[in-house]
Amino acid sequence: MYIPRPAKLLFTVDDGWNRYLEKHGDSISQWTRLCVERMLACGTCAMGVRRYCCASPDCTHSRFFCQSCKSKACSACGMKSTEQWIAKQQHVLPDCDWQHITFTMPHLLWPFFSNNWPLLNDLFRCATRAMLKWARRQGIEVGIFCALHTYGRQLNQHPHIHVSVTRGGLDVKHGAWRSLFFRKKAVEEIWRGAVIRLLRDSYERVSPGTLPGLGHIRDGEQWRRYLKAQYGRHWKVHFAKKTRGAWHSVKYLGRYLKRPPVSASRLRHYAGGAVVHHYLDHRTGKHKRQTLSQE
Repeated sequence: MYIPRPAKLLFTVDDGWNRYLEKHGDSISQWTRLCVERMLACGTCAMGVRRYCCASPDCTHSRFFCQSCKSKACSACGMKSTEQWIAKQQHVLPDCDWQHITFTMPHLLWPFFSNNWPLLNDLFRCATRAMLKWARRQGIEVGIFCALHTYGRQLNQHPHIHVSVTRGGLDVKHGAWRSLFFRKKAVEEIWRGAVIRLLRDSYERVSPGTLPGLGHIRDGEQWRRYLKAQYGRHWKVHFAKKTRGAWHSVKYLGRYLKRPPVSASRLRHYAGGAVVHHYLDHRTGKHKRQTLSQE
């Protein structure tokens, strides 16, 4: 039995995926290719087939089911994986007050992280450093889990980190639970300094002089001056209202950890050439439609 996957249309109509590979194949990682290929094969014989037979020896009836792909690129498999992950975390994370925080950076720094996975991975350390450093100043060990997003609601490049941290922790000296309040300004300063130091020490990995509009950066000294100017820009760190239990944060992050960037429910129209989807505009609180090219 073949199980249709609506989101596949984005890749199959007009042979879109193969044409994209011909044009941009050199910039696509092997892991990304594997995820997409498994998603395209989901629910087909390519993923294997299971046969179910009647337990009665006198019955010859049987049914065949094509196996799923379990790929993050697949919206159907991603939904099931998300539900399983959320259920598991509920039994692991402590039942206490939690703070959800979003760490962003000035848009001028976004290009330095484009497809630079080692550098993106280091952003986790920058964000958790801000929380751990502040908590340890108070002599408290906190609990943290976080997720990286490389895109925004409009599917534009927008690397940022989501962090959920306990609003309390174990007293390092006495082992007792103590409540904790985070000062937004102090956390922002630690985050900003950590990211700028990361970029400053990653001149060779970033090669800023090769990026559009940055040809004037030809050595490490010019790179350091450029980064020093970023201290004066606005670094937004958003603190959501604290919640009781980790359920809200786990449910929110689960949508991004285990699913593709766009769910099939957000797609409004696609017949080849252009994609119409809707997204929530944080500034207005309203849903808007956006038209993007197939690529």
